[in-house]
Amino acid sequence: MTEKAAINIRVKKETKQNAEKVLGKLGIPMSVAIDMYLRQIALTGGIPFDLSSKKINNRDDHETAMMVAEATAQYEVTKTTWEDKFNEHTPAWMNMNKMTKEELQERFAKHAKEMDNGNYISAKEAFKKLDKGFGLSK
Repeated sequence: MTEKAAINIRVKKETKQNAEKVLGKLGIPMSVAIDMYLRQIALTGGIPFDLSSKKINNRDDHETAMMVAEATAQYEVTKTTWEDKFNEHTPAWMNMNKMTKEELQERFAKHAKEMDNGNYISAKEAFKKLDKGFGLSK
């Protein structure tokens, strides 16, 4: 697993709230958006947008923000959260969110019995099989 690093930043409250509104509509957590931004910096070797100090047609910051908000509002987001996207692509038999409590308990009991009988493989071996199955290794 990749090691994580913490970042603590301070921004204007209004900036954070405006970003949260947009990200909420996109179903992207703030931490994921910041990670995407940092990855783009690393990938491109610079800031992934124009840092020009010129204002477009002498518009102030509020006007520019309103234009961006209006442009963003034109795009309809079909899935609102990462969980929705996950659920869409995961078969019901494999997705705990789609199981009843009884189905989940039955499944846990079945797998616990299999483990008691020695019918299991290590996590390392399971990931090797997955990698091979997805063509990620030979």
